[in-house]
Amino acid sequence: MYIAERYTMFKVIDQLINHQFEVRHISKNRDLFILERYEKQTSHIILVSQKQFDWANHLKRDVQHKVNYLMKKLRFVRGRKVHYHIAYFSDLAPVDHWEDVRETKPLKEKKNAQVSVYYFNQGEKNDELFRFSNQVNEHVTDYMNLDLEPTSEEMDRQTVYLEQKVVGYHRAKEKEFKQVFFYGKTRLTYLLILANLFVFALVELNGSSTDTFHLIEWGAKYNPAIADGEWWRIVSSMFLHIGSLHLFMNMLALFFLGDVAEKIYGTKRFLIIYFLAGVFGGVASFATNDAVAAGASGAIFGLFGALLFFGLNYRELFFKTMGTSLLIIIGINIVFGFTVPQIDNGAHLGGLIGGFLAAQIVQLPYKKGKIKQLIGTTLFILLFSSMTAHGVNHAETSEDPHSLALIAQQHINNEEYDRAVRVLSKAIDEGIDHEYLYFYRSVAFIEQDNLSLAEEDLYKAIELDHRFSEAYYNLGVLYEQRGEQNKAVEYVEEAINLNPDQQQFRDFYDELLTKGRGEG
Repeated sequence: MYIAERYTMFKVIDQLINHQFEVRHISKNRDLFILERYEKQTSHIILVSQKQFDWANHLKRDVQHKVNYLMKKLRFVRGRKVHYHIAYFSDLAPVDHWEDVRETKPLKEKKNAQVSVYYFNQGEKNDELFRFSNQVNEHVTDYMNLDLEPTSEEMDRQTVYLEQKVVGYHRAKEKEFKQVFFYGKTRLTYLLILANLFVFALVELNGSSTDTFHLIEWGAKYNPAIADGEWWRIVSSMFLHIGSLHLFMNMLALFFLGDVAEKIYGTKRFLIIYFLAGVFGGVASFATNDAVAAGASGAIFGLFGALLFFGLNYRELFFKTMGTSLLIIIGINIVFGFTVPQIDNGAHLGGLIGGFLAAQIVQLPYKKGKIKQLIGTTLFILLFSSMTAHGVNHAETSEDPHSLALIAQQHINNEEYDRAVRVLSKAIDEGIDHEYLYFYRSVAFIEQDNLSLAEEDLYKAIELDHRFSEAYYNLGVLYEQRGEQNKAVEYVEEAINLNPDQQQFRDFYDELLTKGRGEG
């Protein structure tokens, strides 16, 4: 009765497919099939097998083997709950007591998972069919009567037809999967990683990637400079990283996300998405974060956005492959960004949105949507323009002392001493109490020959940080300008004690001593 079992098996599989069950796997001998459907937060996974057992203990061992096989084969399933259904199609049932195997049981190996076993044999096909239909929460077999079998010749013909239909359906789905996930090849991702590594090596060979001023020289995102016209920093900052850990984490993310995104979108689309997202994230950082920033995070979050856009267009494939994991990773990163102050969440969220919009602009391969492209382009331009205008208007408004110090230093270097004093005084008046603010304001006062105010600021800086060697040194310079030689020597000595490796302190100290001997 081999043909009768096979006919029954394919009739059931065909009905499952007609009710939106997806064929996930077909064995080489076509005697084992795995189907899946997600419904009401539960993934129903059905393993259909044509196999006969003489004894109940053989059946029980095979059930456990099939459960282990399913958990290994389908590691990632959608849904909070999983219901495994194992359906055997056989001519005869085991000769001993086996009926207890059919009970639905929870799985010890997997939380929120259960397994049901069905045994379709000649004696009770329709009863088992009724139980099976109820368990999968769908009347998939309402109009089937397995007792009404056609003639052997007709059964043979229909079995061949149904088998070809099921296999053809599975191959069509596999072809769609390959078309979607392997449209392009991973090329640009590796080049981008190499470019980031090369730039990092250059920065380290010429200084330190953790030195803020050095990073600014190499093109980090620095709001005042961008507002003054150095817009190229938005792009250059995408290839700079602050320390080896920052580089490693970003390149690891780029390696995995870039591989998937470039295969889905193709190299040309991937290039556009990566840079549009990176620029969008950079401008978002410019508008929301006044600190000096660098890194490929905005562009990398743009790849998250592009994959979300893919999920919007291929929901079924998205949740079968990366969907749930990707959403969890994005959520963790966003929460982490809001809870850790050092993370540039503006760049991350900006990159995420920019990547989604960039993907909508270029569209997916095999997908057309000119209206969607127009909407995406319009939104991108409007948001980009708004963030740019906001960033320019607030380029010199900061609550971060380090950023304010950098702004003031730039004004001092440009001999804009009044402007430096205004920026720092405004921050101090608003309650931002930091030694750097007083120190740089004292430098501006010294350049303006306002030594009394400079002296007050330097004492205030030392009060806030007793180990601020540069403040002691500048007091020495100030007293030397006033002609108070002994006080100058005293403060420069303290600066050397705090920072003995600073050659500039020693040179000035020797100059003071030489001058003192000359006067003596």
